[in-house]
Amino acid sequence: MVLFPTALACALAFVLAAGAKGRDPAMIAAFTLCLIVAYVIAASFVGPFCGSTTVDSAGLTTRTLLRTRVVTWPQVRSFGVSPEVNRGIEHCLLEVRLHQGRAVVLPGLVASSADDPELRSRLSQLRAAWTAHRSAAAAG
Repeated sequence: MVLFPTALACALAFVLAAGAKGRDPAMIAAFTLCLIVAYVIAASFVGPFCGSTTVDSAGLTTRTLLRTRVVTWPQVRSFGVSPEVNRGIEHCLLEVRLHQGRAVVLPGLVASSADDPELRSRLSQLRAAWTAHRSAAAAG
């Protein structure tokens, strides 16, 4: 989340500097807005690759460049692997499927194939934590 305020501060500095040199402030503002929109689009594209997912007793916390999301254990219906193709690059993402029918990609849990041992290990860990929570909820 440090990148967005930094990009915004740089854009603001660019606008102020350009405005001081007698350039058209409306054009500079439009250019700055385009830079910010491009940054948001780029951040949403790379989110699954550079984000993170943590597991605790309450559920899952996902962090990307744009947002932090908490998925509690009662919201979880299942876990799975989702194959994706972006710009010709094939990769597999872990995702959590919610009772509402939505699927949430778990950032930081990406591999080149669904058979990747590390991806399978993380999927097993997620399922074990979820099963432990369901067992504790049923017993309590």
